[in-house]
Amino acid sequence: MTRAKATLAITLLSASLGACNSPAPAPTTLAAPAKTPAAPAMTLAAPAESTPQPPAAGVLDGPIGQSLDERDRNAAIGAQQEAVSSGMRKSWRGSRGSYGFVTPGPENGDCREYTHKIFINGRPREARGQACRDNGAWRIKN
Repeated sequence: MTRAKATLAITLLSASLGACNSPAPAPTTLAAPAKTPAAPAMTLAAPAESTPQPPAAGVLDGPIGQSLDERDRNAAIGAQQEAVSSGMRKSWRGSRGSYGFVTPGPENGDCREYTHKIFINGRPREARGQACRDNGAWRIKN
């Protein structure tokens, strides 16, 4: 035996002896994939998503709302919807200096009255409206 072969044999022997002290790896078994019958090809239409309706303008459809710019009007409409839905007073402030608050009244059956006070150029304006439940959600009527 040549010296190179002897060195290689000793290296392999010591490596295999060291491997005896470590736990053997768990055997792995490969399972064949389960055969399932092929489902018939179907084309399913995606369910129609119900998009929530935007809040109605209510009292803001009148002269008060017309004196607001679009962003201020949207802020007022959002506060109006939030107030009637929660039953709590909600204030808002527009980007052009207009501001206001909505005070909802108590529930009366499926409806409630609300008062919307708006300040435009520092001058107060007030309007009253009504919101009613429609399939569980509060909707501004007027």
